[in-house]
Amino acid sequence: MKLWVNVCFHYVPERLENFNKLIKNLQKINCKGVKIVINSNTNFNDDLQIDVAELADPFLLTWEHKKYMPQFLESDYTHFAYLEGNVDVSQKTFNYWLRTRKLFKDNNFNFIPGIHRIEIDKEGKIYSLDCTNRVNINNNQKVIIDDDMYLSLPEPYQGMFIMDREMVEEHIKSDYFNVGQKGWWGIRESANLGNTFIHPPAGFNHRVLVPMKHFTDCWVHHMSNNYVTNSQSPHSKILVDKLFYGN
Repeated sequence: MKLWVNVCFHYVPERLENFNKLIKNLQKINCKGVKIVINSNTNFNDDLQIDVAELADPFLLTWEHKKYMPQFLESDYTHFAYLEGNVDVSQKTFNYWLRTRKLFKDNNFNFIPGIHRIEIDKEGKIYSLDCTNRVNINNNQKVIIDDDMYLSLPEPYQGMFIMDREMVEEHIKSDYFNVGQKGWWGIRESANLGNTFIHPPAGFNHRVLVPMKHFTDCWVHHMSNNYVTNSQSPHSKILVDKLFYGN
């Protein structure tokens, strides 16, 4: 893997601690090379490659990574990742994604390895950020590969994505590459959808699957933990060990 990463970070001083942790994690990824581009509203660090965007709507900052995708395809980088500046992505995340992507391809499945964001409260309890309801395993689409179940969640949003070159080419040809609100997703969220809804396999609503036996492998910590502390939000209210039920 030779990794190209675009990080969206709207500069606020109190967010720097989490952002700096993310950058350090990316710089430690064991691969052939890592290129990091920061899309931001200001140049806050001369040691990083920061692309300052002057936008009429600050919500459009989440779309800035799109213009780098054609450049990525002209380079020798093998994988493209889009991240927001408050997720604890590490070597484990990419190892899981590469392993599971290969597993899907080897079994002729057009699925995408799912990422599942979590938040942690002050007591250390872990919550699902991306699911606002418990998930009945019996009522959701799934496949079995090598004695593990891969489940299609009813709420597939993951706030980030990883793609190989094949997936980037597919994305650029799709409507999800073009700036604009997609369905009921907001303008910021639409930028993060990646290839989730592009050509899902027959019988599936989308392409993103998470592993049941090794569910923790796909966890990514949303370091701001700002939903678990927000009583008005439905997000981060379900403990991950209570998320699934059924057989």
